[in-house]
Amino acid sequence: MKHRPALITAVLFCATFTAGVAEYILSGQLDLVAQGLGVSEATTGQLVTVFSLAYGLITPALVVMTARVDRRLLISAALLVFAATNLVSWLSPTLLTIMALRVVMAASTGLIVVTALSVVVRLVAPERRARAVATVMMGVTASLVLGVPAGRAVAQHWDWTTTFPLNAALAVLVAGIVWMALPRIAPRTPVPLRRQLALLAGSRTVLGLTVTFLWLGGYAALNTYFTPYLVSVVGLDGGAVSLVLLLFGLASIVGIQVGGFLTDRVGAHRTLTVTKAFHVLVLVALPLLAVTTRGAVAAVLLWGVAAWGSTSAQQIRVSSLAPDASDVLMSLNQSVMQIAIAAGAGAGAGGGGLVVTQNLKPLPLIAAAGVVASLVLMHVMRQRAPKHARHTVTSH
Repeated sequence: MKHRPALITAVLFCATFTAGVAEYILSGQLDLVAQGLGVSEATTGQLVTVFSLAYGLITPALVVMTARVDRRLLISAALLVFAATNLVSWLSPTLLTIMALRVVMAASTGLIVVTALSVVVRLVAPERRARAVATVMMGVTASLVLGVPAGRAVAQHWDWTTTFPLNAALAVLVAGIVWMALPRIAPRTPVPLRRQLALLAGSRTVLGLTVTFLWLGGYAALNTYFTPYLVSVVGLDGGAVSLVLLLFGLASIVGIQVGGFLTDRVGAHRTLTVTKAFHVLVLVALPLLAVTTRGAVAAVLLWGVAAWGSTSAQQIRVSSLAPDASDVLMSLNQSVMQIAIAAGAGAGAGGGGLVVTQNLKPLPLIAAAGVVASLVLMHVMRQRAPKHARHTVTSH
């Protein structure tokens, strides 16, 4: 069967969008969830934390355990497990039940996203690969842009538990589309345990993943507290904040596509150099531009494009560190991204929440420091890499 890159990419976008909804939809309605469960918002916030930690810690192990499973079957089955957990959450909406099921949801989500990325890397021609990766990753971003406000609207109109059966129905539908539209995709030869341990022990792998950690950790330092920053520092009201967040999400989608296009044209290293340098400039300029509403909105739009412009290039760069074990590296990269988000939130909070509670103004500079460190480390790695490795990273 002849592969149709556009169809494959579109189907995998649907899969990652469905998976991404699980991660983000509760974050937009924590107050309603807290009221429904009879607990504090801080307690319901742990549902988000548990999801991120489970995603980061379980996904690499699952990728290894399912290495011999047909990729089409694996994505479809993970979506059906995702649907089942949503149905059980709907039927038994208690804090402990949902907390436990969020672990299963996170495992399914991680498996869907990593498998989708590995499939698109395998089936799409090299000259279109980065744009395809960008589109698949855009599913996760689109779920944030569309899923959060849609989930909020559903929860306010009906009930916060109504999102669970809707998520389940979407997952079943997409599982059917994946099964019918994707070709049978034989799994790669499993990476031997010794090879996996060698990757984890190798300095290039560790440093390559550290580049991801520093970049996304810097981003999260501001993004986690972005709403209070817009309210307290920029001075926006509730309606304006919602609009700015929507615009930021749309700018992020544009950034992902621009980054994918650039990666296909000039390579991952050059793309990351440009997007991260631009990212730093925007973050440094944000406090200066935030003195006016128009300036703040302009800076936010530029930040969305700059921050997410690195996404597909970073995925391609990490997978190129060991092409024969790209699935393992992609799963590790996804895990590091989740851990970086948690760590970045902690960095933004400062000591015991001091930064968040007393002074939000330094957050863009804290974020910029992480991105600068990522950019510097990336260039140090390239200078120390063998010439053939430099060419591989530059040309993919």
